[in-house]
Amino acid sequence: MMKPSDLLYIGLGAAFMAKEKIEAQLKDLEQLGTISREELTKFLDEAGQRAKQEKEALDARIREIVTEAIRETGLATKEDIAEIKALLERRNGS
Repeated sequence: MMKPSDLLYIGLGAAFMAKEKIEAQLKDLEQLGTISREELTKFLDEAGQRAKQEKEALDARIREIVTEAIRETGLATKEDIAEIKALLERRNGS
């Protein structure tokens, strides 16, 4: 059975392959004179910005999902452990 991380890696791999193919096709179009160097650069810059925004959104969503999973399983967070440590230190007079 595939894990969610496997699906993520497959998706990222496909995205990188698609990016490389698109860049190659755009360079071919530039060489044929179909698009200008400026149009090519602008497209690649915009695509890079969109990819960065999508990655940031994906990272945020993954953090939300992991945080919710931790909350549902009842695992102690760093904050929980720090609070317990502070209580123990106060109790022991340290």
